[in-house]
Amino acid sequence: MVIDITAACDADPDYRLSIEDIERHENAHGAIEPDSIVMVRTGWSSRWPDAKRYLGSDVLKDTQNLHFPGVSPEAAEALVARKVAVVGIDTASIDHGPTRDFRAHQVFAAAQIPCLENVAQLDELPVTGAIVFALPMKIGGGSGGPCRIVALLHPGS
Repeated sequence: MVIDITAACDADPDYRLSIEDIERHENAHGAIEPDSIVMVRTGWSSRWPDAKRYLGSDVLKDTQNLHFPGVSPEAAEALVARKVAVVGIDTASIDHGPTRDFRAHQVFAAAQIPCLENVAQLDELPVTGAIVFALPMKIGGGSGGPCRIVALLHPGS
């Protein structure tokens, strides 16, 4: 399932997915089912590899001036309540760039819901109906790592 917030992110580079965005999506496409993989399409991947446009800063190790969309803590809690299996986003982090407390990360981690970041080509996925596979590299002792994300589309979608 893909929740598209591209228009809001075009207007505000620090936009965060809201409960209202989730409800709007569900009103248009049906309830988010338990065990769904939810991808958040911000349109940000089109800015890659321009660091200034993608991250808000092109200064190496500058974490004070990052600007990109993410997921609000309230929306993270709403997705946890819907018992989603995985959440992905096409930005550098599930939390928006200016965050200092990483609340969305904390909410998803507490619920043991993996997050996929820097997801490419979300504009190629239909809103519903894709089957998504995330194939992580085996890396010991880390809290995350790179993975290959593959989607199967139904014919005609």
